[in-house]
Amino acid sequence: MDPEGMTDRTRIFRVYLLTGAGVLIWIAAIIGAPYLRNRGIRGADFIYACFAPICHQIPSRSFFFQGFPLAVCARCFGIYAGFAAGYVFYPFRRGFSAVQIPRLKSFLLVSAPIILDTGGNFLRLWDTGLLFRFLTGVFWGFILPFYFITGVSEILISSRFQRTASKSSLPPN
Repeated sequence: MDPEGMTDRTRIFRVYLLTGAGVLIWIAAIIGAPYLRNRGIRGADFIYACFAPICHQIPSRSFFFQGFPLAVCARCFGIYAGFAAGYVFYPFRRGFSAVQIPRLKSFLLVSAPIILDTGGNFLRLWDTGLLFRFLTGVFWGFILPFYFITGVSEILISSRFQRTASKSSLPPN
């Protein structure tokens, strides 16, 4: 245990729980925007505006709920849904005892479908439908928690070691 009384396992678990809270809020906001807009509640415009810098929000490329488009397109929603699914799967595959970022090769392999589809759509070689956009997003989003949770945990653990090392190298008073 470190001087703060936390084990690495505890740090990883805390990052996991905070990530879960973030995922719930994020997805609730995406789905909540059309729900609120349908009811004429002003907060909907704020939510749509928050997502605008990270998604084009083109209605023809978005799923609809309550008669209005989600706050993000189908591909982005797939990424977040995939992230949520990967988050749920994380403890079964990874657990909370070790910090090890997956191989770059795995990331590139899982990224290939979304890169090819996005590139093909961008270059106007094809125009995939909502379901395919969503599914490539889910596939890619699923691996992201393994990088995010592990990466944040690794930063916290390594910063703890740096603090501990710098304290132990100080001369006694």
